[in-house]
Amino acid sequence: MKKIFLLLVLITVFAACKKTVIQDHVYDNVIYDVGKTVVYQSSAQKTRQKTPTQFISILYSDLFQNSIPNNQLNDLSVMFLANGDKNMITEMLVSNYMNTTGVKLPTSAAMRADLDKFIDATFIRFYLRNPTAYEKYYLKNMIRNDANITPELVYSSFVLSDEYWFY
Repeated sequence: MKKIFLLLVLITVFAACKKTVIQDHVYDNVIYDVGKTVVYQSSAQKTRQKTPTQFISILYSDLFQNSIPNNQLNDLSVMFLANGDKNMITEMLVSNYMNTTGVKLPTSAAMRADLDKFIDATFIRFYLRNPTAYEKYYLKNMIRNDANITPELVYSSFVLSDEYWFY
């Protein structure tokens, strides 16, 4: 009886203990093709309003093409929340940023050299969408007909618009 029991235990131990073989597959030179994707097809798809912190952070990254330092973001958020007139604070912030070195602005000559490219890039940069045919036509004519319009004025008008507050 002991021999049969010992034989059953040995069979169980050897049958239960199987080495699991894991095969590693190494893929070399995998290329993920991520194309440019327009986030919004029209401004009607933007239904959520940015918080003041989101607005400041996105504004800074849109103008400077860099992320805002945390201490500056905290200070500006507190200032923004402490003031009752949000439009005034927004205008002051945009004006301050436009007068700061490091803002990525094209020159007026570059803007006027290729208006289609400038308008498309500006809409994608600030609104995350392509302009409609009418928006492109209107803005192109406005820039052509007024020599005083600079990239700074165009960028300021985009970030001060209502659409810029939504995503």
